[in-house]
Amino acid sequence: MYMIFASLAPIFLIIFVGFIIERIHYLPESTGDGLSYFAINICIPCLLFHIMSTTTPEQFSQGNWWLGMIGSQVGALALFFCLERYLRKKDVGPSMISSLSCVFCNAGFVGLSVIINLFPDNPKALSGAGLSVVACNVVVVIGQMVMLGWSRQKKMPDGRHINFVIPLRIRIWRFIRRFILGNSLVMATVFGLSIAFLEIPLWEPLDKACAMLGYVSPTCMLFALGFSLRKNLREAFKSHSISLGHQIWMMGWRLVGLPLVTLAALSLLDCDPVMITVSVIMMATGTAVMVASLAQVYQAVPGQASLTVAVTNILSLFSLMGAIWLLTWLELMPPMAAL
Repeated sequence: MYMIFASLAPIFLIIFVGFIIERIHYLPESTGDGLSYFAINICIPCLLFHIMSTTTPEQFSQGNWWLGMIGSQVGALALFFCLERYLRKKDVGPSMISSLSCVFCNAGFVGLSVIINLFPDNPKALSGAGLSVVACNVVVVIGQMVMLGWSRQKKMPDGRHINFVIPLRIRIWRFIRRFILGNSLVMATVFGLSIAFLEIPLWEPLDKACAMLGYVSPTCMLFALGFSLRKNLREAFKSHSISLGHQIWMMGWRLVGLPLVTLAALSLLDCDPVMITVSVIMMATGTAVMVASLAQVYQAVPGQASLTVAVTNILSLFSLMGAIWLLTWLELMPPMAAL
């Protein structure tokens, strides 16, 4: 178990350094937001482009893996949304934020860093990590669409929704522009896969530049995550009512329930052991920071979302240790000493 802890410790030490730097006000308060923006919109897309440009068609066309990975997340999102909406009688916006808190993992900020740290010379694992980031983004696209519709409906007079006759082609174009062309992670993946599948020779200096920028992303993302932790905690306890039982239930599903569901689904679908390993490790990370941002923008339980993001990312050290131990025990990945 110490070997597992030692392999994860550098990742959480960088988060801790970010937290301390913010706490002593050594850098401006806007540093965290700037680093996050730089990492999400420049570094991670460069990393995904670099990884995807070497992905083989066989790695991409694993239909059973896509079914298990996306199906488990979308199914869980729908289940939790129905429970929040009809059992707890919450409005659409808060229900979706709670559901995303349970389902949307921190694949970009922490998951990629863990996989790069554990499997630095394993192309299949790195490709699996890149594909996992894309698969995890499916649920946040669904969540953003629901939140956008809920926000527009709230702004209508007397709560009524006005139906504008918008041609189907315009609605499709708006969806593509906002959620595909406007998503740098998706576009980087598409360009990288196009290079790989069409066997287009990539100019070596360009590939190296993308790799250099890309491999900066783990450090930037982890530091930014630590830098924003205290802000999330402050937001959580700023005049917000939080149900402790509900919070524990969500955190339990985020850190324990969904990784086990993903492991079971991918195992039943007889997926590649490396892809199972990468996916389960990704799902064992905390709640993605974007959930707190969406909650803040749309004013839907921002305190609850901020607390979930902060606490699950701290506790994910233990969920990741547990996931790696379980995967090793099931012989899906080699012992840490052999990596």
